[in-house]
Formats: sequence, C-alpha cells, structure tokens
Amino acid sequence: MANADVIDYAIEGDHSPMLTITLDPGEAVQAEAGAMVMMDSGIEMSTEMSGGLVSSLFRKVSGETFFMTFFANQADKRRTVSFASPMPGQIKTIDLAAEDGAFFCQRDAYLCSARGVSISIALTKRLTSGLFGGEGLILQKLEGDGLAFLAAGGTLIERNLAAGESLTIDTGCLVGFSGSCDYDIRLQSGVKNMLFGGEGLFVTEVTGPGIVIIQTQPIAELALALHRLMPKSHGEG
Repeated sequence: MANADVIDYAIEGDHSPMLTITLDPGEAVQAEAGAMVMMDSGIEMSTEMSGGLVSSLFRKVSGETFFMTFFANQADKRRTVSFASPMPGQIKTIDLAAEDGAFFCQRDAYLCSARGVSISIALTKRLTSGLFGGEGLILQKLEGDGLAFLAAGGTLIERNLAAGESLTIDTGCLVGFSGSCDYDIRLQSGVKNMLFGGEGLFVTEVTGPGIVIIQTQPIAELALALHRLMPKSHGEG
C-alpha cells in the first residue's frame, strides 16, 4: 500500500464545524460525494471508484455512494479545500499511523481522508452480531498511514480502553474503534430492561485495547425527537 499524502488541516467551529485541508502542490484528499463546502482555484475535482469495482459495489450495496470524490492541488502553491457534515455534530481526526494502520467506523461516519488511505466495507466478525444489531451490520474499514476524518452527531467522546477492558454502548451511538479492538452486539440483560428500558433490544460491546469514539446524538434519534414535535394532522397517530 502506497504511503498516504501528508496533509495539514484546521477544524473551525464546534457543532456543525468545517474542516479545511491545506494541500501542497500535487497532494490530494478523497471525500464522500457531497461533502465539499468550498475550494481554492487550482484544486481539481475528479470522481472515481473507491478501491476498484468490487469495493465500490460493496459500498453501493451497503447504502454508500458508488464513487469517491478526489480533490487534487494542481497549482504551484499551497491551496485549500473545505468539507462539512450534513448534520450538526463534530469532526474527529484519526491518525491511522498511530492506530497500527487500521480503524473501523460506522458507514455514515466517514467524511474524508488523505489520498492513499484505503476505504473498504467490512462485515462484523460475528454474523449474529450483524443480523441482530441493526446499525452494526456494515462497517467501513480505513487502512493506511495517513489522516482520516470522521463526522457524527452531537458531541464526540473518546475512550481509551486497556487490554481486556470493555465498554457497553448504545449501538447507534458507536462511531468507530481501533482495529485492535474486539466488537460484538448482544441482547440487553433482563426481560424488563429489554421491554421497558427504552434503550432498545441490543447493545454493542467493544473490548480493548484501543480507542472508541461515541456520539451523543445519532441522527436517527434526532429525527425521532423532531418528529414528536411536528404538528400532527387529524387522524395521524
């Protein structure tokens, strides 16, 4: 795998922030389609399949876009390109070199990365986890030695787990975790917890060593909260 471009960046704002990446001549960044906010003159945009035909087909089947968008600096001086998530939240930087070259994230969390970072679809290690876990079925695997950026809702919290240390998380709140972590989805303990606890039937358990990133406001929960406030027409439940 080729070395990733070494890029500079700045994150402006807190909630609903903007990520601005500065590219030296010849450097490039790749991003999800539609993530770009603005770019300097001299930045050339191109749309390509991500990781070849097979990887792109997996992305399409999982609900992601078939193509990735690349932004390359074709000028003779440093140029910038900016990205943002479509939902309010925060942006988290992942240094893949510090993560031994691998990091997993929920399929909607990836925002962009340096050229040279590989993005592929990864199924859960346990088929039962994917079948019963809902959001946990499809993960994206980021590989390489460059910087990647994740975006998710609310505040992003990072926890560093020691070897053998576990954290139980609402499945929708899990953003990503180190490639060195183990991952499983299990039933809530206790019938009353499952039926009346209000936390859903399943939770995710991540076991270290490695870091875990959690979001406080999944977009699905935000949508439900807003729906409850919407005026209801007559006859609507």
